[in-house]
Amino acid sequence: MPVDTQKSTRETFRAIWDALTDGLPAVITSHVRLDGDGVGCALALRHALRGKGVEATVALDPPVPAMFGFLPGMESVQSGPDGLPNRYNLVVIDCGSLERTGDLASALGGRARTINIDHHDSNSSFGDLNYVEGGASSCGEMLYGLLRAGGVPLSPPIAECLLTAVVSDTGQFSHQDTTPAAYEVAGKCVEAGARPHVVVRQLFCPPTPAQMRLRAMAMGTLRFHCDEQVSTMEVTGEMFRRTGLAPIDTEGFAEIAIGIQGLEAAALLKEMPGCDYIKVSMRSREYVDVAAVAGAFGGGGHKHAAGCEIYDTLEAARSVIVAELDRRVRRLPG
Repeated sequence: MPVDTQKSTRETFRAIWDALTDGLPAVITSHVRLDGDGVGCALALRHALRGKGVEATVALDPPVPAMFGFLPGMESVQSGPDGLPNRYNLVVIDCGSLERTGDLASALGGRARTINIDHHDSNSSFGDLNYVEGGASSCGEMLYGLLRAGGVPLSPPIAECLLTAVVSDTGQFSHQDTTPAAYEVAGKCVEAGARPHVVVRQLFCPPTPAQMRLRAMAMGTLRFHCDEQVSTMEVTGEMFRRTGLAPIDTEGFAEIAIGIQGLEAAALLKEMPGCDYIKVSMRSREYVDVAAVAGAFGGGGHKHAAGCEIYDTLEAARSVIVAELDRRVRRLPG
């Protein structure tokens, strides 16, 4: 029997709003190593719930990047689990699993229900209520639909937060999985008062001299593999020490190599300070499924943007990632 997906989505929306307006406060969170989609959606939902008289708190795993300081409501964001209500509904946004919330995961014992909103195909449907749409290019476009279903007006603060989510996860509408809905939601947000020039300037602001030095060091490690269809770049702990920067300052590095002509997949490998694993961020073009590669190492993501963590040396991590990508790269005729 064919499934009525629109009816299913409407029922999901109704169930989520019934839960969120049941009288309990809400705690909203997102994944570690925060991005504009997670932060923007968390704040947009907080504004929406407070407009409906629901006590809502955004609690995020630190550090919260200063680049999001322009977002309305950012001053209210709680860093870490201290001071959460004794009983609440938990909303997890943009996370494939609860563990992706970082140290918060072990401190969320007071939740009555868990509401899972995500656009990753690898999502484990860990919530009591799950709104998962793998075809969406951002949680921002998903949340827009949820807010409309709940009769929430698109105020300027909500619009600015949602536009940040959409612009961030589509890479200014440049990613291959950008949907028509992403453009539609962005247009509605601008109509409602969101400032695209501010959002883009804050999200993609010019790098500092230290960030440019780190980028130059990373590009010095660029290697080509698999008949020059795959590339790797590395950021070592020593590079972080020499520049005084942190992993959060490598935003956009994974996109550098995939922009090179002829590449089908690229991997950025980072030695994480104070950790015993290598963080791998992968990007691909038309047919290489890097989410499948990440999944082989316990990670996940999207077909063309995914990541994982490998508990080994940088050299060993590079070797196994390249071998896994090599299995999936199409050999083009010479």
